Amino acid sequence: MTTDSDGTQTPPEVVKAATQQVRLSRITLIGVFGSTEAPGALIRGPDGKIDRVTVGDVASGGRVAAIGEDRVVIAKGGKTTVLKLPEV
Repeated sequence: MTTDSDGTQTPPEVVKAATQQVRLSRITLIGVFGSTEAPGALIRGPDGKIDRVTVGDVASGGRVAAIGEDRVVIAKGGKTTVLKLPEV
């Protein structure tokens, strides 16, 4: 375990997850939140900007078609792209 400056212990699995390097592609799913009825997601675009999106919003030139527990589907030009959360 690692000891924080306030004296609390941080479990090793938390330290590992927090310090893991993840290679981000042009557009990356950062997180999913909300309820089944009103899901939302955080998406990092190619410019590094992070946008909060819901179904129907435009993201990286496409439209957010669906948001699941660990993925977002973006429709663009008749094709779909599935963004998945990075694995830890």
